[in-house]
Amino acid sequence: MLLKNGKALIGLELRNCDIRIENGMIKEISENLVPLDNEDVIDLTGKIITPGFVNTHTHVAMSLLRGYAEDLPFKEWLFGKILPAEERLTPEAVYYGSLVSMMEMAAHGVVAFCDMYFHEDMVAKAVADFGLKALLTRGLVDTGGDDNGRLEENLKLFRKWNEYEDRIYIGLGPHAPYSCSKSYLSKIVDIAKTEDIPVTMHFFENAWEYEMYTPREIMDIGFHKVHFIPVHCTQLKREDIPLLEGSYPSINTVSNMKLGNGIPPVTEMLKNGIKITIGTDGPASNNSQNLLSDLRISVLAQKSYSPENFKVEEAFNAITRNGYLALRLTGGTIEVGNPADFAIFEASHIQLQPIDNFLKNLIHAYTDRVYATMVNGRFVYINGSYPTVDVEEVLEKFSTFSRMVTGTES
Repeated sequence: MLLKNGKALIGLELRNCDIRIENGMIKEISENLVPLDNEDVIDLTGKIITPGFVNTHTHVAMSLLRGYAEDLPFKEWLFGKILPAEERLTPEAVYYGSLVSMMEMAAHGVVAFCDMYFHEDMVAKAVADFGLKALLTRGLVDTGGDDNGRLEENLKLFRKWNEYEDRIYIGLGPHAPYSCSKSYLSKIVDIAKTEDIPVTMHFFENAWEYEMYTPREIMDIGFHKVHFIPVHCTQLKREDIPLLEGSYPSINTVSNMKLGNGIPPVTEMLKNGIKITIGTDGPASNNSQNLLSDLRISVLAQKSYSPENFKVEEAFNAITRNGYLALRLTGGTIEVGNPADFAIFEASHIQLQPIDNFLKNLIHAYTDRVYATMVNGRFVYINGSYPTVDVEEVLEKFSTFSRMVTGTES
């Protein structure tokens, strides 16, 4: 495949160039490439190609619960509304809820995401069918000392899906230190070290967690010795931030603000050289899966303290280079040898003008859908359409399952 006549964001600069793709990888980048015999040519005149974006924390099937529990404090939201509704989830409901979230993410340039939920085998099937990349984890808890087979389920998921088509990878997903015993967390860490499996966990999202344990107590279990994506980190104190060295925190500012959990200390993390990433959190707490929108709000939240905080390059790296590193994927930049994972924009879009300030305008002004999203050289979204799914069927099934899960069936 040859992408002709577009502009590509190479590093931080726009360049006129063509991009040749072979077996899902970037084979050649140059101006005026000549099409090969029988080569598919896509004319991208008037388009801008950037690296695709990575959402490092979500619960995609929770699209079924979008708008279901609003204007509630965290404990009432989670324990009073969300958990009871999740008891009504079925594997098929999770499949269609996952597809709807992926449709939303793809329409906003996301090529990969990290998920933590249950019925994760059906999430994997949805990813396989839709075409995104993902690091998938089964949410793990051992309330009362019994995990009801959750860890074995997570490992079964690993054995079945890990490295599927170089798109699906499996990690371990302990829910949070307040829902997992220390002995259980130690067991998870030991498996992660032995099998070299990434771990993601909600981490100091709430101020009351300090009443139960300290960040050092949790990290000393061994999280500093595994590939770790701590999520939220909203309540971390300045002196605890260096403990995250070598990890890839997922910042979920919009969800944190919406549930009244505060603003993550991004600026302090950056000062400590920590590679931050951006997550939307699930559609029941955000409620959007538009990563660029969440990035902008994350940036503005830091700039409310000082306009020098969280600069454009740092922000863009958070959803590209750092996101790929967090999910242990190859890519995050447009260069030969990387996967053809792209977000593609209309250069004439009014929110991107003047186009000479493209990257600054992308971070601080752009709120719309992208023109197209490509994963491994395959379009998963283009000009309003989804080539890999039947949209009408998906939405019909989704609506039925959403009413079932929320108890609003007529």
